[in-house]
Amino acid sequence: MKFITQQEIESAYLMEECITDLKEGFRLYSEKKTHAPVRTSLDHSQSDANTLFMPSYIEGLEYETVKVVSIFPNNPEAGLPTLQSIILLTETINGQHLATFAASGLTVMRTGAGSGVATEYLARKDARILAILGCGAQSRGQLQAALAVRPIERVLLWNRTKEKARIFKEEIRRMGFQGEVIITDSANEAASEADILSLSSKSQEALFNANALKAGVHINAIGSYRPDLKEFGDDTLSKVDQLWVDTLEGVQHEAGELIQAAEKGTWKWDSVNGEIADLVTGEKTGRNNEHEITLYKSVGVAYMDTITAAKVYEKLTNTHTGR
Repeated sequence: MKFITQQEIESAYLMEECITDLKEGFRLYSEKKTHAPVRTSLDHSQSDANTLFMPSYIEGLEYETVKVVSIFPNNPEAGLPTLQSIILLTETINGQHLATFAASGLTVMRTGAGSGVATEYLARKDARILAILGCGAQSRGQLQAALAVRPIERVLLWNRTKEKARIFKEEIRRMGFQGEVIITDSANEAASEADILSLSSKSQEALFNANALKAGVHINAIGSYRPDLKEFGDDTLSKVDQLWVDTLEGVQHEAGELIQAAEKGTWKWDSVNGEIADLVTGEKTGRNNEHEITLYKSVGVAYMDTITAAKVYEKLTNTHTGR
């Protein structure tokens, strides 16, 4: 069985490829060929830490994966990454375990690629200003995906601790981005300028006020993944014109912003326009005009891991398992 390192993934697999592969995954999902139960989450006694277990199988491709991802928010204080994950890839013709992946980077990439697909279908074509609220592990994928699908010229960063924003700014420069990168003093300041607003924090309260949003902004909200987490408030829900999700089943179990609003009666589940797969297949259409505010809420779903891990494995080994 092969072990695939993060370095191998980064050298062989581009964000543009990941976005294309996720579109295929969304189509397969719409054809009911993906099988991914809602993940199991184990909470730990350590402050706000938990581990997620995510199995998935895709018909036709004939691969299945199990991902284990540990999220320990206090790890940076010990010089360790917040997010650590591993994926086991199995072919489902004979049941051979093909590879394990050091998958933290792949998780960031596929989450970013999901936002990239949403941005491609929902953001204004002329979107040039990206704001990122939360400069932790997932922020890199959000940046790379936006750069892949829109002509970004300016990036605004906000983080509760400015040092994280400074570190991410330096990383953006090392990536070769030639545009302007600014660290803002407040989340509202960053949000107020955004054509694309990426939320990648584990906050338990709204990061910004809805009145800071400008007309036509597209929001990718990917940081909260538990019912107790919340990156945007009820005021944003009342202001958005279109709300799209990765899977309705997943957000009904895990999207804190939506669960909390529904429980309070300030928002209803039938306000969801659809799943992102509906846009990819053309079953539904997205943005109607330049002034609409659109929002994509993602909590993650395991078939995203299966299709990306399978594509990386096939590329690195020059093999193909599907029938």
